[in-house]
Amino acid sequence: MTLQVAVIGIDGSGKSTLAASLAVVLAAERGVIAGSAGAEEFWIRTPEMDLAGHGFHPHGYAIAARLNRLLRRLSQLVVDQKSLYPAAKVFQMLLQDNAAVKLSRRYDVDVMVSDGNLLLSGAGRAFNYRGPADDPPTADDVDLAFQHLLQGTRLGPESRRHLPDLKTADALAVTARLTRMQGVWIPDRVIFLDLTPEAAVGRVRSRGAKVDRHENPVDLTVARDGYMRVLEVVKRNKGADSVHVIDVGPMRPGEVLAAAAGAVAPHLLPTSESATRAGALHEAISRRSMLRRVLSYPYLGRYVARRFFEGAWREPLFPLSAPGRAFLRDGYSAGVMRFIYDQPSQPPLFDRAFYGYPLHRAVRDRLAMLERHIEAELRRRLSAGGEVRIFTAPSGFAYDLRRPLVRLANENRDQMRRILLVAADLDPAGDLAPELAIATERLGLPFQFIRGDLTKDALRTECARHGPFDLGLFVGLSSWLPKQPMLEHLRWLRSNLRPDGLLVTDCFTPAAYAVGGAAMGYRANYYPPDVMRALLDYCGFDGLEATVESGRDGINHVLLAGVAASKA
Repeated sequence: MTLQVAVIGIDGSGKSTLAASLAVVLAAERGVIAGSAGAEEFWIRTPEMDLAGHGFHPHGYAIAARLNRLLRRLSQLVVDQKSLYPAAKVFQMLLQDNAAVKLSRRYDVDVMVSDGNLLLSGAGRAFNYRGPADDPPTADDVDLAFQHLLQGTRLGPESRRHLPDLKTADALAVTARLTRMQGVWIPDRVIFLDLTPEAAVGRVRSRGAKVDRHENPVDLTVARDGYMRVLEVVKRNKGADSVHVIDVGPMRPGEVLAAAAGAVAPHLLPTSESATRAGALHEAISRRSMLRRVLSYPYLGRYVARRFFEGAWREPLFPLSAPGRAFLRDGYSAGVMRFIYDQPSQPPLFDRAFYGYPLHRAVRDRLAMLERHIEAELRRRLSAGGEVRIFTAPSGFAYDLRRPLVRLANENRDQMRRILLVAADLDPAGDLAPELAIATERLGLPFQFIRGDLTKDALRTECARHGPFDLGLFVGLSSWLPKQPMLEHLRWLRSNLRPDGLLVTDCFTPAAYAVGGAAMGYRANYYPPDVMRALLDYCGFDGLEATVESGRDGINHVLLAGVAASKA
């Protein structure tokens, strides 16, 4: 049975980002199948891979999830219309909660984390729309209203006098019962992000987005008071330990994430079955021959035909080009990445199909972004004097570093002696270390290559001997590493960077290529930039101030994050 968790709070408290990132942390550190449900995105995450996400649901999607996005956009259009917004928002939340239940069943989810909840969020914000009353509603009134909506029990005139108009809620509740929609329920666990209205308004304005009519201190104060009554009702129905209040005002995003994970984790039973259940489908696919996978209906029918104009037409042409054949043989190895990075200006016809693939355009765009940021950072640090230590893993052929270093060496070769480059990689073919050694020798650059798995303690211990580092690079592997090793590596990088050190990393968001990869049996993880920033903060970096730059296709995103300041 799925544990349903709702994150609630007034605007600006960070509900959306926490709901999405909490699912990642629970999947990673509890070994469960975790989902997140929001107004814009639904995700199903497992420890080793993602099964569904924004624009990525190869194994099915609830219709309510699609309708939810449409209603979300509609509610945003009428947000300033006091007569229309409540109805649009309530219906959107009904669809969101219904989708959360349907997706939980479809994917056998252990825990689903929702950004809000129809009953709780509706009750909390309904007091902003309550007409005149002699007395404010009590927790008893709210409880009676919940039972009325959940079970159809009669609501007395005294309670109705205290409560907001429930006509719209009544209609939706009756509709949900008649149509068997699973959209009206009380969550098993509630995380309330507590924040003062003044601080909330400051956060909302800092986002740079349009400030809604109800995002003001007066309305937010009323909403916060409403949520406090709602929390009492949840405790009555689900138990005293069902509510967790987090004072987010003085906390960093990573601290909020850690507190929320700590609150939910005791209610999850660790199980080895989750990973087995999650991987069963992909294991069955990957055991097929490549020919059977390519000729399967999920690949040709569900993916190539539907995503034809999103780049899928290029994939059947890969075997007709040298880089495409290398990719089919080796995956995204250092050699294949070299093909992409060093592509000729006028490639042969079938090579163009490979090079023009959206994912390959994205990683080439990433290289340009990395070179620009790395060169600027190296110039800044070299101009300050002293030694600069760089750590990169997985290094590949270190394309992101080599061109900036060459330009710096051409300007002043003497300063190269002040740079130490430490590179680590599996290097299965044994060709990375010799080439990098030759390249760095030409530059007069001190160099260490360490061969091994960056998730193993032995390699980390050897790398740490050369630290602490000024610049840490972790590029190209966040989507391929299982979630727990990725978080562990980020924590290791944090502990081995100088206090003023900088992390350079990236993340991928899914698109058509992700659907095709799933149909072929590949395991991958996807993190939108806001979720990646929260995870970086969780691992000790300053995710709040991390800068993000995205390529033209919005697939690959480069992030630069400093080390978070330690609290005294």
